[in-house]
Amino acid sequence: MRRIYLLLITLFFLSSCNDEFLKKDHPTATTDENFWNTEGEINTALNTIYDQVPTGQFQFKKNTRITFEGMTDNAVWYANFFGEVNTIALGNANSQMRGNDWYAVQPVWEENYIAIRRANRFLEHAGKALIEPNLKKRYFAEARALRAWLHLDLFLYYGEVPIVTKVILPTETDLKKNSRQEVIDFVVAELDAASADLPATYPINDVKRITKGACYTMKTVALLNNRQYAQAAAAAKQVIDLNIYKLHPNYTALFNYEGQVNEERIFIKQGGNYDTFYRSAPGYLGGNACLNPTASLVNTYETKQGKTLTELGTDSAEIYKQSPNYKSNRDPRMDATIAYPGSTYYGNLDPWDDSPNNPNRLAAIYSSKTGYWLRKYVDLADKGKGGSLDYMIHRYGDLLLMYVEALVESGKWNDPDVLKYINQIRNRAKMPNADVSVYNSEAKIRELYQRERRVELAFEGSRLFDIRRWKIGEKVMNGIVEGAINPKTKKAVNVETRTFSQKDYLWPIPARETEGNPNMTQNPGY
Repeated sequence: MRRIYLLLITLFFLSSCNDEFLKKDHPTATTDENFWNTEGEINTALNTIYDQVPTGQFQFKKNTRITFEGMTDNAVWYANFFGEVNTIALGNANSQMRGNDWYAVQPVWEENYIAIRRANRFLEHAGKALIEPNLKKRYFAEARALRAWLHLDLFLYYGEVPIVTKVILPTETDLKKNSRQEVIDFVVAELDAASADLPATYPINDVKRITKGACYTMKTVALLNNRQYAQAAAAAKQVIDLNIYKLHPNYTALFNYEGQVNEERIFIKQGGNYDTFYRSAPGYLGGNACLNPTASLVNTYETKQGKTLTELGTDSAEIYKQSPNYKSNRDPRMDATIAYPGSTYYGNLDPWDDSPNNPNRLAAIYSSKTGYWLRKYVDLADKGKGGSLDYMIHRYGDLLLMYVEALVESGKWNDPDVLKYINQIRNRAKMPNADVSVYNSEAKIRELYQRERRVELAFEGSRLFDIRRWKIGEKVMNGIVEGAINPKTKKAVNVETRTFSQKDYLWPIPARETEGNPNMTQNPGY
C-alpha cells in the first residue's frame, strides 16, 4: 500500500537536517529547539508558505493559473510538457495522472498540503520568537490567512478536502474529507480572525503580503463559490468600503511593466509571470506559443458600440469573425488580451501563409494552433529574458464583478450597484454603459455580468472556477474547439474535440491518496 502524502511529508520534515525553511547561518542548528527565535527566522519560515501562492504561467509543480486556462473554453494548450492541461480539457481526467508530465492534479494537492503543514508548524512554534508583540501578531495573522487560502484553493479544485490545523504525526495520516460547508466555514472564520490583525496596506517592499482587504476578497471567493450569495456580497462590500482600491485607468497597461504598480491589485505573486513571454509569444520572437486563445473567446467581445456579434446579425457578425478587429471597432480589451491575424503587436502575424519560411504559419512548431496568440501579461520588454512581471491573483476589477454576481444571485439584480460597477469596469476599458433597454431583467443582467467576467478576466485564472460555479461546462466544454477563420477556405480552424461530463466539475483526488488512506473517498465519476 502506498504511503499517503501526509506520511511522506511528516518523514520529510522529521529529517530536519535538510529542511529547506530551517536553513540558518549555522548549518547544523536546524532543530525546532534551536529555530523560531529571531525575526529573520520567522520571516524565512513565513516566506516558504508564500512560495505556494499561484504563479501565472508554467512553473514546475506549481499552481499556474494562467496555464490552467487551457482547461477552459478560453484557450487550448499545446506543448511537449504539462500534458495534463490538455488531457483535462479533452475530458480525459483520471485519478492516476502522475509522473513527469503531470503538474496539476497531484502536485497542487501535494504542494498545498506541504504549505499547510508549514503554516501549522509556524503557528505551533513561532510564538517563542523574541520579536515585537504587534509584529508577531501580524505574522501569525499572515500564516492563518495563508493556511485558509490554501484550503480554499484546494476546495476550488477538488471540492471536499481534509481540514488540517495541526502538524500531522505518522500515526494520524488516515484523514477524512470535511464537507463543503465545513471547509467554507473554516476558511471564512480563519480569514475573519486574521483580518483583525492585518494592516490595510504595506510598504512597497512588502507588497506580496496579505492585507485586510485580501482577507475580505478571499472570503468573497469562498462564499461565492459555495453559493452563499448574500454573505458574499457583504464580504465584497467590506473591500469596497475600505476605500483603498481603484480601477487602474489604463486596462492594457495593467498587465505590463508600465502599470505594474497600481491601486487595483489586492493580492499578488511577485514575479509570478517571469516565464510568460517565453511560454506565450510566437516562436520567431523566442517564445513557445503554448497557450492559444479560441474563437469562442474572441467572438465574445462586443463592438465598441456595445453590441454582441449575435445582436449584429449574421452578415455583420461574419465580418468580425473573419477580421476580429474590423475597422478597430471591438472592445479594446480584446486587443489588450489577444493577438490575431493582422495584429501589429507581434509584428506581421499571418498564420495562413503556408511557406516554410513563415514561422507563424498555423500549427508550425512554436506557432499558434488556433491562429490567435496570447498578449495579456506578455510584455515585449521581456523578449530574450525571463521577465519579472507580478501576477495578480486578486484585483479590484474581479472583486467588483464578484460583488455584482453576488447581488444578482441573491435576488438583487436591480440593485443600483449592479450597473454602477459593471459600467465602471466597462468605462475603464472605453466601452459604453450597458444598454438598459436590453439588460432589464435578471436573466439579461446575468448574461451581462457573465460576459463581462469572461472578457475582463480572460487569462487571469478565474475562468475554470466560473465555469464550475455557473454549471455551464456541458454547454461550453463539449464539441469542436474552433480557431480563426482561414480566408482561403472561409472556414474556421478545427483544433480539437472536447467532451465534458458531470465529473469534470471537480478534479479527481490523486490516486495515491485514496490507495494509501481507506478514509479518503474519491470524487464522483472517477
